[in-house]
Amino acid sequence: MKKILIVALLVLLAVPFLAADQKGEETLKTIYRLYGQQKYDEALPLIEKAMKDFGVSQDLMKLKYKILLDQKKYNDALAFIDEEIKRSGETEELLAARFDLLFRWGKLPEALETARKKDNIAKSKSPWDAINIMHVCLRMGSKDDALDALQDAVSRGFISYRILSDKQYDLLAKEERFYEIIETIKVAVGLGNPARPFSVKLLNGDDFTLLKQRGKVVLLDFWATWCEPCREEMPELIKIYGEFKTKGFEIIGISLDSNEQKLKEYIIKNNLEWKMSCSGQVWNDPTVVRYRVNSIPSLWLIDKKGFLRSFDLKGEELRKTIITLLAE
Repeated sequence: MKKILIVALLVLLAVPFLAADQKGEETLKTIYRLYGQQKYDEALPLIEKAMKDFGVSQDLMKLKYKILLDQKKYNDALAFIDEEIKRSGETEELLAARFDLLFRWGKLPEALETARKKDNIAKSKSPWDAINIMHVCLRMGSKDDALDALQDAVSRGFISYRILSDKQYDLLAKEERFYEIIETIKVAVGLGNPARPFSVKLLNGDDFTLLKQRGKVVLLDFWATWCEPCREEMPELIKIYGEFKTKGFEIIGISLDSNEQKLKEYIIKNNLEWKMSCSGQVWNDPTVVRYRVNSIPSLWLIDKKGFLRSFDLKGEELRKTIITLLAE
């Protein structure tokens, strides 16, 4: 759930900063430094002054909102968001931030209303909006409504069924419909069936074709340098690749980065040795679309015969499964 809320909040935050001049840029750097040092009482007045001097940029709004959240000043944060909604209208980004705030605050009826409003105005129906609605319904103890929302998420392409093993879903654990939905997801993912074929151009200029990897165990990793959970899992993937790369194991990374140079710098800095592709099309990358990926990191483990054997395993569970498949 934390990751979902972070993703929703990041949509609001990912806007280029607008500085009036060099002085405004330096002021923003100072504010970021104070924020990083958690000197909130110094940062907030500087933010207010910067808004008056240089205008209300998205960076300044972001920092003020984050500080109010970190200080758990939910009343002030809500007033701030509502004032911006009054000024700019009910955008998806602002409603996502409002939902996040209300959910953290425990204002569940208001959070549910906001989540549904965001879903109603959305240009494209995201499975994650339905998942947010499900989480509120769960907190409110409404099993049927939660299952309806989960079913809606699945119909929109939700495939990250492993998150449903978390404790927060215990309320649904005895419901037959819950497990029926999970089985539906597994079928949509394609577990036990031949993995969807694809060919990509690697960063080094070579071609990679999945069908030519027969005899190898292949880990297909959808990720991006801007994805914090992806970066967090890299040390484990580096360790796994180092252990199995000479034993018939391959990793093919499909990066959702738009900046190839930044990706290459990250690869060099972190000594990533496996094959990597980046079309620059982010979520519209053909392989991303083919595998219906709508959240990252997303890991797909393919056996020597080309069958998809597991999905989104991590850590020791992933390592043990690789050992099993290599022994087949």
